[in-house]
Amino acid sequence: MRRVRFALLALAVYGAGTALHGAAVAREPAKPMALIPFELERAKERGDRAVLNLNEDVTRVPGFRISELPVVDGKLGEHAKLDNVEIYFPYGRIVTATAEFHKYRITRVSSGTAAMLDPRYQRVRSFDQQLGKVCASEIGSNGEKVEMRIAPNRVMSVVHVLPPQQPGVDGDTSPSYRVTSGLELRFLSRKEPMAEQLYRECRRPAGTKLTQKG
Repeated sequence: MRRVRFALLALAVYGAGTALHGAAVAREPAKPMALIPFELERAKERGDRAVLNLNEDVTRVPGFRISELPVVDGKLGEHAKLDNVEIYFPYGRIVTATAEFHKYRITRVSSGTAAMLDPRYQRVRSFDQQLGKVCASEIGSNGEKVEMRIAPNRVMSVVHVLPPQQPGVDGDTSPSYRVTSGLELRFLSRKEPMAEQLYRECRRPAGTKLTQKG
């Protein structure tokens, strides 16, 4: 299996700021890892076993899974778009993973384009199993519902409930979802400003009513 070890390592060091900083991070004790949500489903879809974990060294990413190395916030070498998931690796290890789920997607047909059901949307049904049950929810400043879920393996996921990206047939307005998952709140908060607030709600004593505004 072809891997882009040297290229990704160089990008990770660039994202760390300096080679010295990158070396210091490399000397940190090994972090606990956990499978990125829905990795088994992606592997089954591709027909291989190349799954990735949160906190895994980014040089373990197989080259065939990389579709783009985008510039985000003016920085190259901290993000990679894979097959239906984007990873964030500021210090050489994968610290967050973001995936989107839309019921319909635009597909080219003989007459032009058409809205077709996206089979990956079925994964929304397994959110409780994969991500854990909703333990806190808020309404963001833009009016969107934002939830936190915490899985038994301690993976925290911030879930945005979004308007449909593409209207469906017969006026179907099933929502879209954006899911960002991580093991460390400090990194999850970089991607999701509401993560810390939601986490505090999730950690309230049992029996305490969760905040659900709106």
